[in-house]
Amino acid sequence: ETLRHPANGTPVKLNHFATCDTSYVIYMLKCPCGLAYIGQTIRAVKTRIKEHKGSIRNFKKGAANDTTVSRHFNVANHNQSQLRWAILEVVNPMQRGGNLRKKLSQREAYWIKKLDTLYPKDNRITEPKIVTLYVQLV
Repeated sequence: ETLRHPANGTPVKLNHFATCDTSYVIYMLKCPCGLAYIGQTIRAVKTRIKEHKGSIRNFKKGAANDTTVSRHFNVANHNQSQLRWAILEVVNPMQRGGNLRKKLSQREAYWIKKLDTLYPKDNRITEPKIVTLYVQLV
């Protein structure tokens, strides 16, 4: 499967098989503006997507559902039915063991960098956590 880079439209090849029940994934959310958000989940991706849609639908500034994604959708007057998503990568357990959550964070940082979704574009992360993580791991 191939998807288009959210900013420049170049093709990005995806090499995995996944369904909405797949867990341990890196996913991309896209809004009607064309902005993209990269996230990760250890649960079935459909569960995480439902949470994003619920946060958009029930958005209240300053509440628990005031997230980067829900705030953008609210400010831009989008609704949850306009949310598009794709699984970018399935992160499989390492053969020799290891910290799967750390690997998820590494792969999330990789996709944020690859798709250029760091602030001020879309993953509006003001703390340097992801950037630092990416630099340290590469």
